[in-house]
Amino acid sequence: MTRQTSAPLDHLSLSTADRQAREIARSFSEFGLDLNPPYQRGRVWTEDQQIALIRSWLTGTPTGVVIFNDRSTPEWKDANGYDPADRGEAIYACIDGQQRISAARAWFGDELAVPASWFEAEDVERIEDTDDGPYVRWSGLTLPRQRHFANRAHLTVATARVATVQEEAAIYVLVNGGGTPQTEADMTNAARVAAQQ
Repeated sequence: MTRQTSAPLDHLSLSTADRQAREIARSFSEFGLDLNPPYQRGRVWTEDQQIALIRSWLTGTPTGVVIFNDRSTPEWKDANGYDPADRGEAIYACIDGQQRISAARAWFGDELAVPASWFEAEDVERIEDTDDGPYVRWSGLTLPRQRHFANRAHLTVATARVATVQEEAAIYVLVNGGGTPQTEADMTNAARVAAQQ
């Protein structure tokens, strides 16, 4: 394998913005967001991982950058011979962040429940009993608590404007291929340290 390129690297100049997770979850169906481009893996997060994302939003913990590609550009049309909007296709593709967006859709779509103890009792209208105690879904929260949560649950979105699916896939490989996965021992150690409070 060589790391050499045939030309100097181009800077992609991705624009970033914090956006409400609920807005992004809705955009999947309303504004055209392709969560499954051909280079993307399927949904792999467990329920525990999805619940951890909701916990992160509640505690204000950053959840990483989601990367989209804007396919409504002249460059996309020139390279592919069409504008996605003219075909009724998604205008944006999710390069990275599919698991987080899927979890957001599950939470805001009432498909996911979290521990009711994470909220003040007066903010919870409806619970469901589980082996882990009472849990609450989005619809089980009071309207003021829903609004408060929605205003604080953000995803940082970086938007690319590359011209092809191949360029999207190259970003996916770069972003997802460079890290070293946490081992079970790493996570056990961190959990042990966290429990020492």
